[in-house]
Amino acid sequence: MTTILLLGTTLLLFLSMVANSLYIFVVLPNRWRRPYEESLALLDSDDRDELEQADRLLGQAVNAGPRGKGLSQIRFAQAYVRAMLGTYEPARYAAAATVLDELVDVDGHSAHTAYLELWVQSRLENHDRVADLYAEQYELLNTRPHSRRIAAASHLQLALGHWRRRETDGALHHFDRVRELGELTERIPPEVNDLQLVKGVQAVFDGRTDEARDAFANARRRNAERGVPTVQAELGLLVCDWAEGDPRQLAEWLDRLAQEVRREAAALAREPREDAEVKERQRTTELLRTGIALLRLVALVREWLRRPALSGAPSTADFAEFDERVKAVRTADPELGDAALIGGLVHYCFALSQSEREQALAVLDGGTGLAKGIMLPEVLDLIERERALGGEGDAISRYLALITEFLDDPDRAPEDRAHYRRLKAKFTRFQDAYGIEDEAMPTQRATPDDQRRRSQALRHRIELIVYPRVRGLPDDAPAKLALRELLAELDRASEVYTRGAEVLYGAEQRLITSTGAILLPEETDVQEDA
Repeated sequence: MTTILLLGTTLLLFLSMVANSLYIFVVLPNRWRRPYEESLALLDSDDRDELEQADRLLGQAVNAGPRGKGLSQIRFAQAYVRAMLGTYEPARYAAAATVLDELVDVDGHSAHTAYLELWVQSRLENHDRVADLYAEQYELLNTRPHSRRIAAASHLQLALGHWRRRETDGALHHFDRVRELGELTERIPPEVNDLQLVKGVQAVFDGRTDEARDAFANARRRNAERGVPTVQAELGLLVCDWAEGDPRQLAEWLDRLAQEVRREAAALAREPREDAEVKERQRTTELLRTGIALLRLVALVREWLRRPALSGAPSTADFAEFDERVKAVRTADPELGDAALIGGLVHYCFALSQSEREQALAVLDGGTGLAKGIMLPEVLDLIERERALGGEGDAISRYLALITEFLDDPDRAPEDRAHYRRLKAKFTRFQDAYGIEDEAMPTQRATPDDQRRRSQALRHRIELIVYPRVRGLPDDAPAKLALRELLAELDRASEVYTRGAEVLYGAEQRLITSTGAILLPEETDVQEDA
């Protein structure tokens, strides 16, 4: 009996195990496998209703309680179908990303889940996540060209964002990643190659020389790696050393850069293409040629400034080299006024005669009419003042006109008018006397207030007359000191005019005589009369 009970119990246990096995391995899988397999048939459809039906079937499959690999397959299919539905309803992309996160947390990344997450994150415009995911799962994704294209698109978006915010280093980093991926490189703006240069230029203007030097050095390195000319970066580095550098060494550096620019220009001249890129390179080469020529000119002037004190003016050979460099700037850009500005000012400062000074002023005046002409207010004011003052001939004409007025003054004593006639005779051989009469013309006597105003006007006229002769003299020159003292005497005499006109007339006569001595210093007898 006991044996029979044991056999019966064993049989019941066996049948129970068989039943449980059939339920677990047959009944339950059929409960989720059927909707899962039906959904797979709909996944290739572009119809929204069919995709919605696939999503519902996959939801039923998940609710059927699958485990292990089956659950992972269903969750992946669910993420995929929701990603496809994102085409019609963008919020579904986030739902697909959530399912993928749960799947990856359990099983980790596979080639399929990594690619699907890359695609979904790109649709969500999470470009930072796309870049990081591609770097993390490089081995799984690098073999798929479309994965590289998705990553390149995100790097491109990140680079453009940095560029708009003027974050040069970030923009260059992502543009470099696009080049490494080998996808969408045609979307990289041509200006990208100048970003480090732009950063360096901005740093120079802001006074951040060390940062500018680093930017130009990086630009030179990048251009060398890409096999393109490094002249612009080299020129930026030269600018960083400009303030403290030796002018001779800077000039040698500029000469080397000028040779490179000439070689580049010759290569472009032989270029059979005439597209926009070649024209842009030609324009850049012309600008570099002009900039280098201008810097060579300024470097020469700085070299002169470094010479010892009292070493004398530049020699004839110095001026020959200077004029050659001025010509180089003018040849590089005929419409640039800098050549006229520097050339005219230097020759004006070192002019040895009125004719040389007038030639320099003519150069400056010509520079104002160019397309990119001289606009400095100080230089324009200098030209205007020189036009108003005229040369030494105009000074003599003003002096003779002043003598005429004193001869016409009835208050002057006969001996004073005789003195003025002698002065007039000294100057008639240099300038037409404009019909100065020997006899005084009757005029009304001046009041004390009128006399003070006349003294102020006389002071101003004397200053204008002698300016062409004394402007190049130092402040302690005898002629300037004497003129300054006589003007001061005139001011004092004008103040005490009410006490008698003799003091004022004497001061005026001495001032007029001294002015004549300045205009014609070789006339010693005029000085004796003074």
